[in-house]
Amino acid sequence: MENDNDFTFCRVQKNQSSDADGSVENQSSGFLWKQDELPSKTNKTVGFLSYNVIDASSSSAAGTSVKVASRKPASRAKVPFEKGYSQVDWLRLTQTHPDLAGLKGQSNKRLITMDEVKQHQSEGSMWTVLKGRVYNLSPYMKFHPGGVDMLMKAVGKDCTALFNKYHAWVNAEFLLEKCLVGTLDDSRPRQ
Repeated sequence: MENDNDFTFCRVQKNQSSDADGSVENQSSGFLWKQDELPSKTNKTVGFLSYNVIDASSSSAAGTSVKVASRKPASRAKVPFEKGYSQVDWLRLTQTHPDLAGLKGQSNKRLITMDEVKQHQSEGSMWTVLKGRVYNLSPYMKFHPGGVDMLMKAVGKDCTALFNKYHAWVNAEFLLEKCLVGTLDDSRPRQ
């Protein structure tokens, strides 16, 4: 079956915008045509609806149309997990291990100064401040999807801004609740 009709559906739009160089942009499809090579165009009205019918098959511009490119956002590199260090494994560990914070029976309700947080930057005791709470990140280091190096940027300091930049949707209070050491003491001035 041979079909000589080139019939294309398109969205109905209010009007077309014209550039300074004489080109008209068809906003619904992203194609550009030169004003003098514009395909035949018919204005139609049905009731209150007005629309344009463009027949591009008879135009020489049909083969020379230009598609407007769009950029894809750059994705962050992900670090492959070691076996046994996925987020599911982390959740299992938080449910079975009694002392991920390393408190050895002490309360996690105490106030901690920023100076004390800065002192805990060694393996086994890597503290950070997130949203006013102090966490020991040591047990979570190998479970972090961005890798140990990314998490090391947060050790010994307040990482709230960094966390919100990359993980604003993550429920850190739930994820790190077993690593809670205490609450940051804001009453003392920082040096």
